[in-house]
Amino acid sequence: MQNKPAGVCLAVRHQADFVELDVVRAADGGFHCAHHGWNSKSELRDCLAELGSHMSLIAHLKGNYTEADLICVAEYLAPHIHWDKVVFASHRSGVLRRMRQLMPDVRLARFGLLPALVALWKQQPWQCCMINQSVLTRWLVKALQQRGYEVFASCVWELRSRRSVQELGGGRGFREFVKG
Repeated sequence: MQNKPAGVCLAVRHQADFVELDVVRAADGGFHCAHHGWNSKSELRDCLAELGSHMSLIAHLKGNYTEADLICVAEYLAPHIHWDKVVFASHRSGVLRRMRQLMPDVRLARFGLLPALVALWKQQPWQCCMINQSVLTRWLVKALQQRGYEVFASCVWELRSRRSVQELGGGRGFREFVKG
C-alpha cells in the first residue's frame, strides 16, 4: 500500500504525525507517487486528499530535480497543504541545495545513516535527518539533536516497530514517520 491513498488512510488510522510519499515528476508535467516502478503509480493529489488534518507530509523528491522541477512541485503542493506541514526530502544533497536557494524557509531532510554521521561534524543545508529505525541509536539521536537537527525515525510499515522507535528518543526534535 506504499504511495497509495489507502496507505495514507492507514497512517491516519494509526495516528502517525508524518507520512512520506515518493514524489515523481510525470511525463505530462504533473506528479504522482511511486517508488521507481516497484509499485503502481498513484496521483499525488489523491494521496494528499487522504491526509488527516493533524498530519504533515514528507515529500520525498525521487530523482534529480532541476530548479524548474522544484518550482513546479512547490506550486503543485501549495493549494493542498500548508508549508509548515511539509518537509522536502531527498537522497541527493544537490536537490536540497537547489530547494534551499529557491525557498529558504522550507524544512529540508536528507535520508540515510552516512549523511547523518557527516552532519555531526559539518553543518549541512538541511534541518532534518531521516534514518531507518533499524540502524538508529539513542546516542545518534542525541548527538544530532545537540547539533540542531531534528531526527526522523522511519518505521516504514512495520507498525509493530513503532514502540522501539519511540524508545529511541523523544521530546522536541524527534519524530517518527511512516510510508504512506
